[in-house]
Amino acid sequence: MNPRLSADITVKELLDRYPKLLKPFMDLGLLCVGCPTEAFHTVDDVAKAYGHDPNELIQHFQRIIDASEASAALKP
Repeated sequence: MNPRLSADITVKELLDRYPKLLKPFMDLGLLCVGCPTEAFHTVDDVAKAYGHDPNELIQHFQRIIDASEASAALKP
């Protein structure tokens, strides 16, 4: 199991660690994916810039990660 996410993780680090989050980022209209500042902006920065609650955004991403891990654990 992966450690819980925190809002101070950079977008680049988050997406490098969990590439499955690319689609949810795009679905939420978070256009920071591929932006040169993704290496510096944290999830907290992104949440504030796009009008999201940072804690809710982290929880959303964590649920996706947890579901992905649970699914992978069930595969033979």
